[in-house]
Amino acid sequence: MPLNRASARALVVALALESLVGACERDRPTFGPETRRHRDNVLYVGGGSEPESIDPGKSYDGPGIDVIRELFEGLLRYDPKTLEPLPGAAESWEVSEDGRRYVFTLREGLVWSDGTPLTAHDFEWSWKRVLAPETAAQYAALFWDIEGGKAYNLGSGSRDDVGVRALDDRTLEVRLERPVPWFLSLLPFAPFCPVPRHAVERHGMAWTRPENIVSNGPFRLVRWIPNYEIVLERNPTYWDRDDVRLDGAVLVVSEDTHSMLRLFRAGELDWLGSNVRPPPEYVPHLRGKADYREDRYLGTYFYWINLREDRNPGSPLKDRRVRRALLLATDREAIVRHVARGGQRPADGVVPDIFFEMGYPRPSPVPFDPEEARRLLAEAGYGPGGKRFPTIEILYNTHEGHRQIAEAIQQMWKRHLGIEVRIENQEWKVFMSNRLEGHYQLARAGWIGDFLDPYSFLSQFLSDSDANEARWKNAEFDRLLQLALSEPDTRRRYALYAQAEAILMEELPVLPIYYYSQNTLIGSWVRGFHPNAQDIHPLRSLWLEAAP
Repeated sequence: MPLNRASARALVVALALESLVGACERDRPTFGPETRRHRDNVLYVGGGSEPESIDPGKSYDGPGIDVIRELFEGLLRYDPKTLEPLPGAAESWEVSEDGRRYVFTLREGLVWSDGTPLTAHDFEWSWKRVLAPETAAQYAALFWDIEGGKAYNLGSGSRDDVGVRALDDRTLEVRLERPVPWFLSLLPFAPFCPVPRHAVERHGMAWTRPENIVSNGPFRLVRWIPNYEIVLERNPTYWDRDDVRLDGAVLVVSEDTHSMLRLFRAGELDWLGSNVRPPPEYVPHLRGKADYREDRYLGTYFYWINLREDRNPGSPLKDRRVRRALLLATDREAIVRHVARGGQRPADGVVPDIFFEMGYPRPSPVPFDPEEARRLLAEAGYGPGGKRFPTIEILYNTHEGHRQIAEAIQQMWKRHLGIEVRIENQEWKVFMSNRLEGHYQLARAGWIGDFLDPYSFLSQFLSDSDANEARWKNAEFDRLLQLALSEPDTRRRYALYAQAEAILMEELPVLPIYYYSQNTLIGSWVRGFHPNAQDIHPLRSLWLEAAP
């Protein structure tokens, strides 16, 4: 009997798995080699997709932000174990009693990688550049708590009124609209890193090319071959260069996770990397191997639903009953158990389950209920006796795991609702551009916490947030988040967040699928690696154990 497409694909995967794992694999304590193949002091790591941008003020994607973390350093940097903020470009800081004024003192003698002095004026210019409306920075909302920041970013205020000011070359004053408990935790994050004004103004959008880039972090960029590799070397002008133990790093850029797994298996990679996950079909074979790690991750996987008024006129997705029906017809338990297979948990909201253990109220479960889904669809006028539901499209970036999830959802909606779904994959930069411009109906997405507070997840849905790709607006949601920001008591703040999330789950501008897990492979010779909720592992804190 001839194979259908699904059966043929399953056979190819099975053969590839058998070829890669091999009979002797089951007897080995590790998946990759037990000793390092490379003899240099350079870390070889999977970099994932081609970064959309490595401009700290404009970057929005995980691969780009991971590169920025190595090339640039903010006032503070991450503790490699706890991710608590440590002194970075700033050696010290003072906070006023009311928690609204911060004064940072920069280290003496800081310079950019081209030898130009780095001063507090660079931070003032860089932060205000993120807020400038013409920059269109996706993370500008993180600066809205700064005095005058939101007004300037939204075009109703002045740059001069923004509460960031260099008092002298080594002193930066920051004034906030209100106390922000997590403010210091934001400062190691990419948008808060300084950028070299002289390079930006000289080269424009080309300033991040290897021949033009100027940076201040522990590493500098020496080569970038698109869709192949990014090569970093230790920055000789970095203030703490003597404590950086790697000579450099090579980030292998590829969306082909099977190829990346083969490279690790062959010893060509020391670490699979934060932006590369083992293909789901391999995970059962990897569990129990000494070089495999699996931990929970501060992130949620979901689908955006395009609600923009200037896109998709007449789309049935703009009816919340339809959106609810789609979620009810999605068996998320089956997806995490049989498709993702990496320790993920079904999502009942957008705030990850890591916060439940910290006192955040668990949202009401959203059941898998095809019968109720069909009832809602009929109520919206579709199905037997009603209108024919038009074909809808799911957009995802090229990645085997995303394809498998999209195909599973495609089959569920066809089986339970009779809806025809077309799925389309695009390479990362095109995909992100189409998402941000609103050229989609449903689009695969994920959100990783930028700091350890539910606001990091909920704030993207504010009506005027650039990160709100659905362009969903709800005044009560906005009001509750604003109230939460003024609430110093964590328990009461969490309760306000939960009320806001309940509105979000009633309106469903997104379809939550699962809470992320971290799955990676890393050689035993890589030292200084500490699992953490945000999967952040600064390369300046890693080193390679010398070969025997």
